[in-house]
Amino acid sequence: MANPPAHHGNTGLLYMSTSRAGAMQPVALISEWSLDMTRDMVETTALGDTNKAYVAGLKDLKGSLSAFWTATDDTLFAASESIDGIQLGIYPAAGSPTFFAGPAWLSVSVKGGVSSAVSIDGTFTGNGAWTIPTGV
Repeated sequence: MANPPAHHGNTGLLYMSTSRAGAMQPVALISEWSLDMTRDMVETTALGDTNKAYVAGLKDLKGSLSAFWTATDDTLFAASESIDGIQLGIYPAAGSPTFFAGPAWLSVSVKGGVSSAVSIDGTFTGNGAWTIPTGV
């Protein structure tokens, strides 16, 4: 089987609501994102086993994002103030039907400096069931 084409991250899109029931809108100036879908593993090794054994538990969805600050879009700050969480959608490549999406909690921080653009760093934690592409 031939390898499918890879995708460059520069066409990715991030959509976000500012409340759990709100509609997701594209977020401006996102420069980077990550999504960690680590699954809990519980050891079930018994006497006589030749290797350690485990059972898989739930996924612990969390991640991060980075963006450049703009005075015309306060979506990230509004979302971080939501009292019921947000909806978050991550498209690794524009035009692709593949996406990761679900409810989350968001925290953000802003920074700037003499030799850098003003930027926003955020972390999110899943808060319910997420849509995850098959095979991921």
